Amino acid sequence: MKHRTLIVLPLIALVSGIGAISCSSKKSDRPTVSIPKVSPRQSTAQWLKTSAKITWLRRQVSGRYDGASAWDNIQATSAGIRAKRSYYGNAPGGSVTLDARMLTAMKILAREGYSFRVTSVAGGSHSRTSRHYAGIAFDVDMINGRKVGYGNPYWRQFLRRCRQLGATETLGPGDKGHSTHIHAAWPR
Repeated sequence: MKHRTLIVLPLIALVSGIGAISCSSKKSDRPTVSIPKVSPRQSTAQWLKTSAKITWLRRQVSGRYDGASAWDNIQATSAGIRAKRSYYGNAPGGSVTLDARMLTAMKILAREGYSFRVTSVAGGSHSRTSRHYAGIAFDVDMINGRKVGYGNPYWRQFLRRCRQLGATETLGPGDKGHSTHIHAAWPR
C-alpha cells in the first residue's frame, strides 16, 4: 500500500499542475507554433521533383557530377534555396534562383501528359551568355519515352507548347548543337 501512495501522489500532482497551468494560462502566454511559409516557386519545385512524368538527370550530360545537376537544381529549389551552377568550362559557378515561369511551364507540360527527362537547368557548360546560368532555361533529351531527334514525333509539339507558355528561345534538331535535345528558355 505504501508503494502505491508513492506512485499515485506524484501523478496526481502532475495532472493537477498541468490542469492548473492550462486553465490559468492567458492567450498571450501560450507558445506559438510558426509554420515555415512555402513560396509558390518552392511548392512548384516540390511538385516537379515528385512527378512521375518528369525524370531529372543526376549528373551533367558530360558525365561529371558537380552538385549542379538538373536533379540537384530541383532539389535545392524545392528546399527553398538557390540552385547551384557548374564551375567548369564556360560555367560561372555560384548559384541562381530558378525562374517561376519556367517551373510552372514544366508543371503544365507534365499535367498535359508529356513525360520528359530534364538534363540541364542551371548546371553544365553552355555558351558564356547562356540563359541556363540565369536560371531561365532547361534542356530535355527524352520526350514520351523516346530520345529527342528527327525520329521523335513529339519534340516539335513540345517546343511549340514551350513557346505558348512563354519561352522565347527554343532550339532542337536542326539547330546547331541541338540534334539530340531541346532547349527552352524564358526572357531575362
